[in-house]
Amino acid sequence: MIAENTTELDVTSAEKIMKLVDRLEDLDDVQNVYTNSDIPEEVMAQLD
Repeated sequence: MIAENTTELDVTSAEKIMKLVDRLEDLDDVQNVYTNSDIPEEVMAQLD
């Protein structure tokens, strides 16, 4: 699935959404997790 509208995230929001997605993926009842977030490369570099 590809989102028609994306939301660019800052460092704080990116950390939160990545943590949420990780937790959702760990649940046995969840098959797929989709998001419309757009995390710029500069922000990803700051997260590492």
